[in-house]
Amino acid sequence: MRGDEFGYHVLEPPFPEDFVAWYPYVRRDVLADHPRWLSWLERVVLHGVPGVRDRMIAARHRESGEWVGVVWTSVSVTCPEVAHFGWFYVEDRCRGAGVGGRVIETCLSTLAAEGVRVIMLPTQLENERAIGMYYRRGWELSIADPTGGVWMVREPAGFYQRYFTPDATRPLQTSTPEPADFVALDYLLSRPQAAIRLLPLGLTGSRRFISFVHDWGGAEHVVARQGGKPVAFGAAVRTDRGSQLDAFGLERRGIASVVRALARSVPQPYAEVAATDGLRRAALEDAQLRLDTVREAVVAGATMSLCRYVR
Repeated sequence: MRGDEFGYHVLEPPFPEDFVAWYPYVRRDVLADHPRWLSWLERVVLHGVPGVRDRMIAARHRESGEWVGVVWTSVSVTCPEVAHFGWFYVEDRCRGAGVGGRVIETCLSTLAAEGVRVIMLPTQLENERAIGMYYRRGWELSIADPTGGVWMVREPAGFYQRYFTPDATRPLQTSTPEPADFVALDYLLSRPQAAIRLLPLGLTGSRRFISFVHDWGGAEHVVARQGGKPVAFGAAVRTDRGSQLDAFGLERRGIASVVRALARSVPQPYAEVAATDGLRRAALEDAQLRLDTVREAVVAGATMSLCRYVR
């Protein structure tokens, strides 16, 4: 097979019936071990997500009409400069014919024409062929977890810091997350920003793809926004000691704003952070939490001092 035997299409909901029938990632035999992924993908493909523009960049054989390759992209109305990219697939019989490369190039040119500047994706460290292909097209490894999941991000230098640093002269608003926030939240959480992060939700490595796999019903959540864009994220998880708080953002004011909102709404709020985490400690104090105790703990095999803050 040759690459010119195929046409490359940008599909939007409602997706063609023959494409949906072919699409591998809504087949239960493919994702039987991943019910959350399956549930989410069925929603994307069959129903759509409010505030999010999901598209499939797909390859189709010109003569037979068969779909043979696809990649999914997602852009939300609140962060149109940032896109998710994933679920890349090419039929075995078409590999080596240039189909995968053309699907990706079509995707990149489509997103660039619409003003997208950042594209992030999850993959597995063992998938060396895919990682090499992404590297050649400008992606870089961002973060990995011990199970082998990795984030890769394609972005302009310095964009991440600029994007999530709010204007100090403008107010922040706090509210619960919405589906349209997920793309920005995943990008926000795709960087290691300290030697130790104590997010109680286990959002580590590629599992930070929170729009897919996170159990949003298992905790209280708050985002801080400016101009509709999330710039900080907080969570409160019930424990036998109260409600454990954690928050993440690139600057102190955003972290403090989500902690303050959570501390007002949950019983017995507390937070534990590394003694060396000066940014989060200062934000907790800004949110009127006070230092209660300091203890030694082993986290990820390392002994460190943990500071417990209470309201």
